[in-house]
Amino acid sequence: MLIGTATSAHQVDGNNKSSDWWHFEQTGRLKHKSGASAMQYKLYKEDIRLMKRLGFNAYRFSIEFARIMPSRNKIDKRAIEHYKDVFRTLKKNDIEPIPTLWHYTLPMWFYKLGGFENRENFAFFIDYVDALLKEGVLDARYVLTINEPVIYASKAFAAGTYPPFNRSIIRFNKILNNVLSLHNEVYDVLKAYNYQISFTNNIFYFKSDAALYPVVLLLDYIFNQKPFLRTRFDFVGINYYKTIDAIKFIASRLFPSRKKIWFVGPQNLEKIIEREYRLFHKPVMITENGVDTLDERFRSKFIAEHFDAVIKAKRKGVPVIGYLHWSFIDNFEWNYGYNRNYGILGFDHKTERRVIKSSALTLSEIAKRYS
Repeated sequence: MLIGTATSAHQVDGNNKSSDWWHFEQTGRLKHKSGASAMQYKLYKEDIRLMKRLGFNAYRFSIEFARIMPSRNKIDKRAIEHYKDVFRTLKKNDIEPIPTLWHYTLPMWFYKLGGFENRENFAFFIDYVDALLKEGVLDARYVLTINEPVIYASKAFAAGTYPPFNRSIIRFNKILNNVLSLHNEVYDVLKAYNYQISFTNNIFYFKSDAALYPVVLLLDYIFNQKPFLRTRFDFVGINYYKTIDAIKFIASRLFPSRKKIWFVGPQNLEKIIEREYRLFHKPVMITENGVDTLDERFRSKFIAEHFDAVIKAKRKGVPVIGYLHWSFIDNFEWNYGYNRNYGILGFDHKTERRVIKSSALTLSEIAKRYS
């Protein structure tokens, strides 16, 4: 079984200067600046040695579209060589690379052309994927195309908190459909190379009483099932963080408030895994699962209980490929900047020193036992 952690490039690498997020961070349209972040672009070899030391055998990370294609029709050879060495270093340390091809950020030039709203731009993304293939970057068994299409569409085109900061249900639906179509195009390109391919979908467990069951079904379709029903994939990539009270969720959209609408529900991860397998008859990979906390005892408990849910589903016959905890290291958490703590490692900006938290040892023990 694959057991390890997950990150995304903009959140940990630092200095992603050709991206739309970096641009809007500098102009002040986005409140927080990512800056040097956790400096993994520079310190990846040290981080991979730490993963090996902790006993992890898998690492999910993203390749940065904006680094590979910093300008239109230009492939940056230095970035290509960097990522090739990331794959080589992981392989040398017996760690399975699980790359994600796109995790929220766009090259600024691509953004100016309309991003994924303009389907004609898909050709540029395919060129990016082709470059990774032709240069031999993707030395992996499993490839994830896109991270959380529904979350991206809702943040960027419904809530308007991610670039391009639009608030339109019509555009939300358009961009979601476009991104899912793009995944299918990329799937067909990659499948010729015999990869096992999927995308990650953030799945909420919606909880409510029987009277609101039809509403729960609608929410479940929009957030959880539509992406899988509209796409081709070889395994189900599940990001799971929370169980949501459906009544409070709807009320919060109509009457915004600061009341908590979600809670941690490890037992519901088992139900989600079993349901997705029953629906699609594909193996399952937990591509993200984590919690924002400063309480390491709580994070360790969170990891143990959620992994136990994974094992219970596996013992019932679900083919579970792996469990990847979010996150390897504290990182830049989008609209929250550095005010969130998801990492099993911390880091010191000044000394570049990694700090191993007690929760890392909890996941390490699990990895040594089950991988």
